[in-house]
Amino acid sequence: MKQNYIETILGAITFLVACLFLIKFLEVNTENNSTDSYMLKAKFIKVGGVMIGNDVKLSGVKVGVVSDVRLDKEYFAEVEFKIYSEIKIPEEITIEVANDGILGNKYLSLTPLNRDAKNFLDANSEIRNVKDFESIEDQVSKIIFLATQ
Repeated sequence: MKQNYIETILGAITFLVACLFLIKFLEVNTENNSTDSYMLKAKFIKVGGVMIGNDVKLSGVKVGVVSDVRLDKEYFAEVEFKIYSEIKIPEEITIEVANDGILGNKYLSLTPLNRDAKNFLDANSEIRNVKDFESIEDQVSKIIFLATQ
């Protein structure tokens, strides 16, 4: 058999590039997971497709990530999410499921009710002021109901 040095060199280069991508991937993931954060939770009737890894935004700025979505004993959808430690969430806040456009990802949107808040939520607190997800079908049925009355 004839040895082909070019194929061996190209194979080695491809292997090195793959290793570099793997190292970079691991660095990025450990940076995101190692940032200090604290947990909050909220209970919804419907979450409309919110999944682990979706963003949590305050005034349109990403401040955290959804870490768990599950049913509780009363059949509410309980969503736990991490908030970056440098962000303080006021006690008077509303949380809702929002979309990035019609076909975009879902995310949790936090809206402060009082911009001059002095009291903030502690770790593992539950946000009680919740607006449940409304699908397009729900909105259309409301419009039809209002139009037929």
